[in-house]
Amino acid sequence: MVDEAGLTLLLARDELHRLVNAYCRAVDRADYEALRDLYHPDATDAHGSFSTGGVEEFIAQLRAAEPYVRVSQHNITTTNFVIDGDWARGEIYCLVFHTFAGPDHDSDVVIGGRYLDEYTKHDGRWKFSQRTIVADWAYRNDPSHVDFGHPSTRGSLRGQPGQADPSIALFAPPQA
Repeated sequence: MVDEAGLTLLLARDELHRLVNAYCRAVDRADYEALRDLYHPDATDAHGSFSTGGVEEFIAQLRAAEPYVRVSQHNITTTNFVIDGDWARGEIYCLVFHTFAGPDHDSDVVIGGRYLDEYTKHDGRWKFSQRTIVADWAYRNDPSHVDFGHPSTRGSLRGQPGQADPSIALFAPPQA
């Protein structure tokens, strides 16, 4: 006998995992259409003084920062979800790595934190209705200490924010 309630909960957790992972890819690849589609139109996003408001304000800030972002990598670790029908909450642990261009040199910022999320499901899809970042710790290397000289990284493809990243071609539709 199939436990329908358990199966429904398992599927919801999987969909929410995919949502928070899709957020990371959309932000890191500067895919603003994909990012916009992850939020309900009236959703809010509170990223401290960087941006607080609706998704359009958040995207505008990301666009403004784009010329200064040399590295953007969001990583999800622990996920905790509470699901109640078509409404859910999540505490999503994250590690975020950035390298920012500066006037004289680049600097690195590494952040450990959590997203406190609320989600709602409409038309069969979970989306963010509210997202708030909590920064638990942060390190800054100023100047940047990125070094690709080690044999394990020398000659490898170099990732970068936005649509020029090597992964974009991997997920592109096949050419006819």
